[in-house]
Amino acid sequence: MQNRKVTEKPEANPVFTRVRQIARPVLAVLLFLLFFTLLAGTSGEFGPFSIRFDLGWGWPGESSLVMPLLGEIKAYTHRWPVLLSLRVEKIDPALLQHELAGYANPQEYLEELLPRLRRFFYFSLAQLAILGGVAGGLVALVFGRRDLHRLWRAAAAGSLGVLLLLGSVALDYDREAFKNPRYEGMLAFAPWVLHLVDQGLAYLPELGERLSLVAGNMDRLVTQVDLLTPLAKADGEIKILHVSDIHNNPAAFEFIKPLIEGFAVDLVIDTGDLTDYGTAIETGLAGQIKTLGVPYLFIPGNHDSPEVINSLRRLPNLVVLRRGTYDFQGLTILGWEDPAARSSGVLLAEDEELAGEAETLAAYWENLSGEVDLLAIHNLKLAEEVKDRVPVVLHGHNHRAAVFKEEKTWFINAGTSGAAGLRGLENDPPPYSVALLHFNRGEKPGAGAAFHLSAVDLIRVYSLGGKLALERMVVDEPETTADREKDVDREEDGGENGRARGHAQEK
Repeated sequence: MQNRKVTEKPEANPVFTRVRQIARPVLAVLLFLLFFTLLAGTSGEFGPFSIRFDLGWGWPGESSLVMPLLGEIKAYTHRWPVLLSLRVEKIDPALLQHELAGYANPQEYLEELLPRLRRFFYFSLAQLAILGGVAGGLVALVFGRRDLHRLWRAAAAGSLGVLLLLGSVALDYDREAFKNPRYEGMLAFAPWVLHLVDQGLAYLPELGERLSLVAGNMDRLVTQVDLLTPLAKADGEIKILHVSDIHNNPAAFEFIKPLIEGFAVDLVIDTGDLTDYGTAIETGLAGQIKTLGVPYLFIPGNHDSPEVINSLRRLPNLVVLRRGTYDFQGLTILGWEDPAARSSGVLLAEDEELAGEAETLAAYWENLSGEVDLLAIHNLKLAEEVKDRVPVVLHGHNHRAAVFKEEKTWFINAGTSGAAGLRGLENDPPPYSVALLHFNRGEKPGAGAAFHLSAVDLIRVYSLGGKLALERMVVDEPETTADREKDVDREEDGGENGRARGHAQEK
């Protein structure tokens, strides 16, 4: 009888087995996402329009409308890590004009167009589900599952996964998010694009015309932005452009002027640091303020000086507000200069001096006879004692554009409208930045003021004639019954202070 040698199969390492069990499904999911991303994307033709719908991955989830050459309108619409993009790839102006000729109102054309857009959207969803199945089948092939039964199962799982994902996004989708859009594109077109968001597709003929203009002569449109028709018409009854920290940069006014014209600005508030060293020779650029065509309210900053202030007082449309109030069409503004602006030899006030100045401002506030709608200062430290008493605080100084709310007060920092001046030529220059405030007439909840802030547009330009980023924040709030009762009590106690329009008071 022969002895047979039995060879035993070595036992697999349990740790390696466990890692492989975890890695395989993770790798399968990653491959599925990769294949699906490469395959996803649908295009459609609607007469003069050619559009494309794309889906990608990213956090936080957002939707975007992309218009080549003009820019993008974005909004955070959902919490899922999915990026939805609708791209207008082509508009034929001649064909669009021909189609609109048969309609008395562009809205009628839009109403006829919407069903076709809806059908394209449903077709895109179905196509994405099919592409999900294709991606699932490709993953199965990569893992060696070549029999037909397993391929069908993988394809069905891919399609079902895509449908579940799209359904989750649809349930979570916030259409109201586009009330606070972010815009990135060319400076010359910012007013018009915001108008497109506000008014819808009734202005598509103008879109086609402007695409043709941009494609034909981009450079000239950027450098001669004043040739464009201003189209933005925001809801605010008063529009205030907040600028700050120009720092002797003449290019700042090439940035500011088209915004004033394009957005129909009523008043400019400059919260200081127009110059770098506070010398009279630096005020030569201030002559451009005369060409802006609107009132210009200036609150001196720590880089300004008595020489600068005296020079600015000669400008016909400029008011220097050092320590006092200014009434503009019923909107009461309290301005307070930086203490360093009172001397030619001091560039930065000490913290103790700023704290003392904040107390002086608070004491002045106590003696005011009426409500203040807006506080304008250079250094935010000056508002330390009164920041909870005013609806809006404008400031600058740190060159970081920002808008935020603390308790009941909105703090708005215009950043640096001159890109930090000569310092902006160094390694990492900040953008040119301003803030556009929209005020509506009517009582603000709980404040009794004649105006209330309804929206803020934070605008950044990374190079003149180049990329622009614009973010709109809607800050309006519904009035409660308790707020209305408080307003009635205030009216019985005295109401408005009755200052004359355009009148400045200084201490």
